[in-house]
Amino acid sequence: MRKLSILGVRVDNVSLEEIKNISLRLIAERRPSIFVSLGSLTVMLARKDPSYKELIDEAALVICDGAGVAGGLRYLVKEEIPRIPGVDLIPFFAKLSEERGCKIFLLGAKEEVITNAAVSIKKSFPNINICGYLNGYFDIIHCSAVISTIKRTAPDILLVGLGQPGQEKWLRDNLAELAVPVSIGIGGSFDVISGKLSRAPLVFRKLGLEWLFRMLLEPWRVRRNLALVGFFSLIIKNKFMGGKE
Repeated sequence: MRKLSILGVRVDNVSLEEIKNISLRLIAERRPSIFVSLGSLTVMLARKDPSYKELIDEAALVICDGAGVAGGLRYLVKEEIPRIPGVDLIPFFAKLSEERGCKIFLLGAKEEVITNAAVSIKKSFPNINICGYLNGYFDIIHCSAVISTIKRTAPDILLVGLGQPGQEKWLRDNLAELAVPVSIGIGGSFDVISGKLSRAPLVFRKLGLEWLFRMLLEPWRVRRNLALVGFFSLIIKNKFMGGKE
């Protein structure tokens, strides 16, 4: 694993095999840790929010999620970095659970969505150890009942779908009490896994246009994705200003 930076925000050049080894080590040590899934919008959020950027800097692992991040690094410093979307990390950790018996807890989305996601994952990975799941509709300030439920099941891996940056900040604020070795925010991936939303066709994925497909399904994302324009503008400006942006 090599730590890199894009527009001043940390990202790690890490393979799935390295993620597996790091996860197993953290689980063996029972060391509470946060993994961050980094896309272009995450970078822009971190640039505007120093506390969020600090959280990313201190994370156990920062995984490249977005095609924009991977393409930006290739353009700026000719660095090839694997892109591992959050939706692909769910089956990755599910397989790890089957192989090593790791306990997984799912948190986030609506009740119907998280229930269907758990059923779908169990169907694809019959030997997975899902020790529990809860929807994401709770008061993140007064969440002692949620934390107690998670602690009682003692998961090795906690997958959280509460949206960025809220999911990572919630994990940071409650990490010591949760005491989960591997925790990671996976955004809206439960919607895809549950079947509520279709995943982008392969051609969109290969071209790094999953964001566009998602926006076509959910037009309300138009304003949110305007941040992508800012991201690519900064990448171009950075290229011609010698990394001063």
